[in-house]
Amino acid sequence: MFKEKDQSWPSFFLEMVIIISVVLFIRFYVFQFFRVHGVSMCPTLNFVEDKCRDGKGEFIFVNEFLYHFRRDPQRGEIVVFRPPIGEKHYIKRVIGVPGDTIDVRHGKVFLSNDEYHQQLLDEPYLSLKNRGRTLSQRETFEVPEGHYVLFGDNRQKSLDSRYCFSACDGRATPFVPKKNIRGRSEFVIWPLDRLRWLTEELFEENEEESSAIEGS
Repeated sequence: MFKEKDQSWPSFFLEMVIIISVVLFIRFYVFQFFRVHGVSMCPTLNFVEDKCRDGKGEFIFVNEFLYHFRRDPQRGEIVVFRPPIGEKHYIKRVIGVPGDTIDVRHGKVFLSNDEYHQQLLDEPYLSLKNRGRTLSQRETFEVPEGHYVLFGDNRQKSLDSRYCFSACDGRATPFVPKKNIRGRSEFVIWPLDRLRWLTEELFEENEEESSAIEGS
């Protein structure tokens, strides 16, 4: 069905190998589509019909090419990854990058590194319900080389680095290695009325929707 009558078999097989290789490259290294489950990133994600959707929610486009070939994850970006233990994929926001020290005190997040010392982390993406209410099983995260600290935007209902993605029982670690990060979440593709780019300023000026979360 695919081979031209005047095409040789070696040429046909070479063409198939090239096509399959391109498809596999795109599938594993360029982009992927994921469906977001749960409320851990609400209201940034899965805030549908004026409420946080628990269960299956929005579909997102994930850029896998960026971290494989261009640069490392940056603070504030939303990423899809596997936790240090387990195969299930999570979606959270990068809070600490290699070399950072993240402190969680009095419900707030502070950043220290070569540039900052105990700088209050600006988090405009948090809803009113979550601002100043970040609690953690551990207070200090000294991020090692090649690893990251990841929190959900819905701080009161997110299983993330603060709890070692399950429980910090002495064996689990809060730090996610770069090799476990699949890619950066770029935009929401479904539902159509929520089609948008994902940026850390998404809810900075949308106090009306944040207030809706407060009352939910």
